[in-house]
Amino acid sequence: MYQIAICEDEMPVRESLCEMCGQILAERNIPYELTPFSSAEALEGALEAGARFDLMCLDILMEGKTGMEFARQLRERDDQTSILFITNSEEFLREGYEVRPIQYLFKPVRLEQLTRALETDLRLHHQPDTVTVRTGAGIIVLPLDELWYVESRNHLTVAKLEHGEQSFRIRLSDMETLLPKERFCRCHNSYLVNMRRISKLDRKGLILENGEWIPIGCSYYKAAQEKLIRFLNQS
Repeated sequence: MYQIAICEDEMPVRESLCEMCGQILAERNIPYELTPFSSAEALEGALEAGARFDLMCLDILMEGKTGMEFARQLRERDDQTSILFITNSEEFLREGYEVRPIQYLFKPVRLEQLTRALETDLRLHHQPDTVTVRTGAGIIVLPLDELWYVESRNHLTVAKLEHGEQSFRIRLSDMETLLPKERFCRCHNSYLVNMRRISKLDRKGLILENGEWIPIGCSYYKAAQEKLIRFLNQS
């Protein structure tokens, strides 16, 4: 569960951030919980009561304790929680890097900017290690680092792994909803490919690191190319 605290004293901005974060994570099939706070003091109280967060979106300038003050105090005891600063001023940019934020976003925050920030944090700190597939025969746990691609074959879904294959009865479209969208790419009606394993892409198909060739459908080419470029630029 990806836990996010949204700490912003302007209610419209706070509600907008919550709405956009929810949209971004839901589209990527990432289980999440959002907790809004109207002040750094309220967030501090939640932490003292035992709350824990993976990411804190902090408005730098708030009434009472500022987001910057809160972040400095947090870093004295916590090096793990990610910080995303929200601001309408460049005044604190240089000063803020001492608390190692993942990014600064300027108000009004745009969906595409927030998307990139969340994808960065998820990729760097919260990548899932496995995907769990429930079938009529039971539960199959697949290690994502060993999963090269998934293929629809003879009314079965076949997972090509580092060593061998696993097959099960589940639709490829259902499998697609289980896999992290930022890591796997649909390139054909019958294939989902781990982008970490792609060494070349052209209009004829994909070549994987082991030399294996995967076909690419005409209707998938442009989206697959754009997704792979975005993935490589963020890696």
